[in-house]
Amino acid sequence: MQTAVIALVLVSALMHASWNAFLHLSGDRVSLLGAMSLPYLVLGALGALLLPLPASASWPYIVLSSAIQGAYCFALVRAYRHGEFGQVYPIARGLSPLVICVAALVFAGETLHPLALGGIVLVSFGIVSLAFKRDLRFSAESVPYALLTGLLIAGYSVVDGIGVRKSGNAFSYVSWAYLLWNVPQLALLHRLRGGWSGLLTSRDETLRGVLAGTLALAAYTLVVFAFRYLPIAMVSALRELSSIFAVLISWLFLREKLTAQRIAACALVTLGTVLIRI
Repeated sequence: MQTAVIALVLVSALMHASWNAFLHLSGDRVSLLGAMSLPYLVLGALGALLLPLPASASWPYIVLSSAIQGAYCFALVRAYRHGEFGQVYPIARGLSPLVICVAALVFAGETLHPLALGGIVLVSFGIVSLAFKRDLRFSAESVPYALLTGLLIAGYSVVDGIGVRKSGNAFSYVSWAYLLWNVPQLALLHRLRGGWSGLLTSRDETLRGVLAGTLALAAYTLVVFAFRYLPIAMVSALRELSSIFAVLISWLFLREKLTAQRIAACALVTLGTVLIRI
């Protein structure tokens, strides 16, 4: 069972890197974010109608997770405004495993084997190092938002890791979390853009947003499911293999350079993953 859950987390990692690439490439990220909300709302509504309500003990976590997820989306959009995909993504994703490890210990009482802990450190260090290059130029606007994004990732991961275990049904939990997050988010974006015509600006952009949203919700649904069976910090660190996929995407499709330093960083992340699995 553990091997199957880990495999699902790795699939989630590929999906996560893919939808972030869509967001980075978009010429209108606010419009894309609005379109991304649509599959979340559909899935959330279906889950709310067809599945039993989550246990009452999980509702504070659902509400808190929804608020943090909304803040995360806006921080990520701001980070991508001036930063490279290959720089913003590793900073945001690399910070979260270590923060999650500490938070899971404090709030969920989770402890890890020293090998797994060492693996998480290697994963975080390897991911963050992906952001560094020889002609280093950090954007004064994008980097603070990338760091904030990393903290928000850690926040909703720990909240969901605890909440889903109290819910009684992982899919019911994410359905309500998706609704409570995306209804106000879409309403706010709709108002900021002055209506649907200003938000969903073109058919192609809307379709890209729906595809990105479908990838994003599938990716995180798999992660929340995995939280029920594996420690929060372990799942989060394994999920950060998405950074290796992000490097490959940036090299193959965004024409960003694949340097020896980035290859070495990917090797560190892979080694850390092996230690976690052991």
